[in-house]
Amino acid sequence: MEKHSEESGEHLLGHRDEYSDDELEGSKGRQPRSASSWLRTNFPLVLILLVLLYIAVLQTIELSWKSTRCPSSKSWGTNDDHHYVLPQDALKYEERPEWYQPQLPWHQEPSDALDEVWDDLLYSLNIRVKKEELDLLQENKTNLVQITEGSGDDYVGVIGVYHHMHCLNNIRRLLSWDYYGPKMAGQKHMEGFSPEHSNHCIDTIRQALMCHANTGLYTSEWDEKTHMPSRDLRSSSVTTCVRWDSLNDWARQRALRPGQYKYQRPKPNP
Repeated sequence: MEKHSEESGEHLLGHRDEYSDDELEGSKGRQPRSASSWLRTNFPLVLILLVLLYIAVLQTIELSWKSTRCPSSKSWGTNDDHHYVLPQDALKYEERPEWYQPQLPWHQEPSDALDEVWDDLLYSLNIRVKKEELDLLQENKTNLVQITEGSGDDYVGVIGVYHHMHCLNNIRRLLSWDYYGPKMAGQKHMEGFSPEHSNHCIDTIRQALMCHANTGLYTSEWDEKTHMPSRDLRSSSVTTCVRWDSLNDWARQRALRPGQYKYQRPKPNP
């Protein structure tokens, strides 16, 4: 196609060379050819240029659409750039307000009821991943934790958003340690609330927020009581979100529940 375009361009640019200098000199007094006559003579070339322009416009529109649309529907695998992708055909999307007022059951003081909500949210923190799926993801399985139950070739996996919410839940409890400290005394794995792990969680959430940057616009209202801008930001933006139930329903089918599975050292690769 590029070669054809170049040939067409040479023909148009070389149109003057079809005549000798004498012919050009002798034609000075002639009437210029009409536009319709020129169009009839060059119609094939004009048609080719119009077709090429049409193709270029279509390609531009397609590239623009691909760059703005939601992730394509795929099963476990890698995209063209070898980025890991999850089963996108299980995900659904929806438009919703960027911001809304804090609401129940999340917006409440520490309690057993609030903990139950967070426990249910993190029900699928650990999931079962099959060997064939890791192969599709081109994941190096050396030294990966395996599960004893099932086919024997299954592995422990964590979807990123659940990892981020697990970290957020840890920070939430640390902020109310007067309540959670005595309640959790004597439990195993308290290192999850150590300064080292807390710093890990904060940086994990920072990375996720910067990577998936939310560009919705927020504004601040003037507070007549304090005579300062309010700290409570507002937004009228609308954003495209993953429908949480579509992801959560898929993950729950693979959820590894504490006490219902055992993990083991990885088997040597054959």
